[in-house]
Amino acid sequence: MFSSCKKNIFLVVSFIILFGIICYSVLADTVSFRIVAVNPSKVRTQFARVKVYLPQEVKPKDVVSLGGLNLEFDSQKSLYYVYKNGVALRPSQTKIFVVEINDIWIIPKEEIDTVKERINKLLLAFKDTSYYDDVKKLSSRADDIIAEITKSQSDETISRSQHIGAYRTNIKSLARLKDEISDMEKLLEIKSGPLTPDIFNKSKFKTLSPAKSATWIVIFSIIIFIGLLSVVFFFTWYRSSRSTHNIIADARKVSFGEEESEEPAKPSEK
Repeated sequence: MFSSCKKNIFLVVSFIILFGIICYSVLADTVSFRIVAVNPSKVRTQFARVKVYLPQEVKPKDVVSLGGLNLEFDSQKSLYYVYKNGVALRPSQTKIFVVEINDIWIIPKEEIDTVKERINKLLLAFKDTSYYDDVKKLSSRADDIIAEITKSQSDETISRSQHIGAYRTNIKSLARLKDEISDMEKLLEIKSGPLTPDIFNKSKFKTLSPAKSATWIVIFSIIIFIGLLSVVFFFTWYRSSRSTHNIIADARKVSFGEEESEEPAKPSEK
């Protein structure tokens, strides 16, 4: 792998600018990013600014070693990057910075085993039903996906970029498989039917029936409350209606009494 990096370095010399390139290698459970800075000039020293973005999955907790570089976050791209300003490079000098990252591009075995366990439960639950063939097909697809995941994760012949790409593909495939399993599990819940009386009896939410005396006390209390409320409403309405009647009567006397007093008195006939 490092020989391919050297080949890239020789190609870089033909350019008249400074830049960095990345090579990948694996050591145990880590991934090494070799960032190469090259001075193509054969006569003068130059200063370079190294800046390389890390894969989108990388977080600060995943970094094992920065190799002399600094770590920063780009809020616009939502990516972490390593950088160093003012890297002095003598004529034709090459500097290599090695950044070590934990190999987070592996789907844990426990997650795969959980998927297998869910599939096996569905096969057992849907046995002797019309849905068994569908679950068998789902199980077959699951076997193919899991086999591909296992193969790609253990393949040491692929490059780190291919390793990361395979991981992203595997994550999407596994997510679709989990969605299909969830759909079958929901179907199983529906086919299981309503809760039985035994389940209700075992439920921790089961409540006790109230005593008869307490029930009658509650009923009489409600009746008395409604009766008192009705009496209050009646007297309130009665006083309001009487007050309104008196006001109307007084207004009528004032209006019509004054009009009658203004008419001249007629002489009495003898």
